Amino acid sequence: MGEPNTGGVEKGEPRKLSIPARLERLHEVREFVDQATAEAGFDDPSRYEIKLAVNEAVTNAIRHGSESAEDHVDLEISDRGDELFFRVADTGLFVHRFELPRDLPERGRGLSFIAELMDGLEVRPDYEGTTICFSKRGVRPRREA
Repeated sequence: MGEPNTGGVEKGEPRKLSIPARLERLHEVREFVDQATAEAGFDDPSRYEIKLAVNEAVTNAIRHGSESAEDHVDLEISDRGDELFFRVADTGLFVHRFELPRDLPERGRGLSFIAELMDGLEVRPDYEGTTICFSKRGVRPRREA
């Protein structure tokens, strides 16, 4: 994906960020998401929820979808009119864990957490990696033309 795309989300072109699979780079992801959601006109509570969901998705990609810190995690944000669409891709193989409802594991609840915060969630496993797509709808003020 390369370096961050400087084009704004409001112009209809996706914003892209690619980071090495290192947890210390998460602050860049949060800043990137905060700027994109602010420019897209989301209110503060929605921006916070989106940052939490993206942070969780990227953290999972780093911890579970990467074999080394040299692997990359790619984030793309697209404005689709009434919603923002997020895509997080890594190089790992997705293995779905089936949990009994009574189990409350210390780990493994990331996708449920993202699904709770966002309006749509899809996991796309592939031989070359895993992509998680999710979206957030919201009432946003109209932007001046």
